[in-house]
Amino acid sequence: MRTGRQIALVADDPDLAQAIGAHLKRSVGASVLVSSYSSIREYLGPRAHGVLVLAAASVADAEQALRLAQQTILQQWPLVLVAVMSNASACWEDLQCLEAYQARLLRWPKDAARLTRLIREHDEPAAKTFSRKDTDDPEEIIRAALADTTPTLVPLTQRIASAAANDGPLLLTGESGAGKTTLARLMHELSPRKDERFLVFPCGALSVNLLDRELFGNVEDVCAEADCEREGKLVAVGYGTLLLDEIDALGSQQQAKLLRVLETGEFEAVGSSRTQICNARIIATSNCDLEMAQRLDKFRSDLYCKLNVTSIHLPPLRERPQDIVALARNMAARFNTRFHKDLFKIHPEALAALEAFSWPGNIRQLENVIMHAVLVSSGPDLILEDLPLPIQEGTLAAPGSLAATLDPLLDDRDRAERALVEQALANCGYSRARTAHVLGISRVTLYKRMKKFGLMEVPQHS
Repeated sequence: MRTGRQIALVADDPDLAQAIGAHLKRSVGASVLVSSYSSIREYLGPRAHGVLVLAAASVADAEQALRLAQQTILQQWPLVLVAVMSNASACWEDLQCLEAYQARLLRWPKDAARLTRLIREHDEPAAKTFSRKDTDDPEEIIRAALADTTPTLVPLTQRIASAAANDGPLLLTGESGAGKTTLARLMHELSPRKDERFLVFPCGALSVNLLDRELFGNVEDVCAEADCEREGKLVAVGYGTLLLDEIDALGSQQQAKLLRVLETGEFEAVGSSRTQICNARIIATSNCDLEMAQRLDKFRSDLYCKLNVTSIHLPPLRERPQDIVALARNMAARFNTRFHKDLFKIHPEALAALEAFSWPGNIRQLENVIMHAVLVSSGPDLILEDLPLPIQEGTLAAPGSLAATLDPLLDDRDRAERALVEQALANCGYSRARTAHVLGISRVTLYKRMKKFGLMEVPQHS
């Protein structure tokens, strides 16, 4: 008799997978999804329910089982974990730590009856179970991707899916580090151009002359022939998607050239009279108020209108604190696997500290903080002391700390942000490069913040 139980059996050893799978079908009567360790993540996520049976026949299998278990535990996916070791396995001790996290450790075939009993006891069929993430429905893919990391953006699913399918220019706005590049890449992967290139062009990181050559291409001075042209990004991207990051950094001449590209697809390389055609889709991002820039004659109104036909605004992380825990757990799981650490949990005090911080550098800054914390952690918990001192002080509210200026309820956001930038500069010896890295923002963005807050007169170092 078949049941509503859902089982995913993960094994790289075909003999072990066949034996356990046949036993489960015969003894439990449930459908069994059999997968390898390399492909099982396509079926997992916060909406997957059921029993995850991790089979290991070697030390290498045990390592993969441990990493997969750590990911599901760190991200708190609603799964029942069962690790099954073959009798020939010599890595029992490597997986014993899982028993502290509601996982079950069994030997095969000695504990076959116990495996059957454990699965029969788990009788919680759910609407969502183990299913592939690569569905053909763009809205479902986007909804699943956002639910994993930024649940507050799920209401934008339909709008994002529509923009992905649309082939026209797209404008993404929001503060630096808010996730615009990640969203642009996701939209490219869901667009008709998904099999073509996705290139990011950093408008704010290049000088005017270099920007012209890199974007439009140029003809070398030593050669006047057309075939000596060096192609720019508008050509290199082909029929793919070109992301123009920080488009507000373009000068008036570049803006005029880009407007022509958007209207006609035509442009000329620097030093050339030969007209070329851009076949790419253009996505632009900006972390400043382009409407204000128009009024100040710093950004062309016709270019803004062309870009703003379809636009999506990403709120800063401080305005969506509900996303912080989901993002932190997702990042911790990723870095835990990359650096082969032994984390299973983020301590509640550490999560509270992360939620209390104002995150002027947004998601990029949070990612840097989590990477640092994972690297210095000794496991199995990521604790408050693993976080950088400013994050700890923002929670502890110690006298003389940044707590007063970083209070998430503070109305004067500019004052809080200025204090953070000022202290970061001091802590980094007034090196703009190190300060930008610590804050998780680009040097261009740091320069804008310093100019905004009157900090340009502080000592300058490389």
